[in-house]
Amino acid sequence: MGRYPLITKSTTTAMLPIVLGNLSNLAASGDENGNVYVWKSVDAVKDNIGINLTGHAAHIQRLELTVDDRKLVTMGMTD
Repeated sequence: MGRYPLITKSTTTAMLPIVLGNLSNLAASGDENGNVYVWKSVDAVKDNIGINLTGHAAHIQRLELTVDDRKLVTMGMTD
């Protein structure tokens, strides 16, 4: 599973995680407001076609997809 940092707009916030699917083309990311973004393919990221979920009070610190890509697990900074 690959993870790549995204640069935030704030210089005081740590870089945000992104995770890519193991068996699928899924891509997921988190932001400094606790939102989780999921795209069904890397190409959908370019077109910004995905879903936005609110899941944490603080910024997302870690994302993981299960080996079969059926579940996305997230961890916020204050969890």
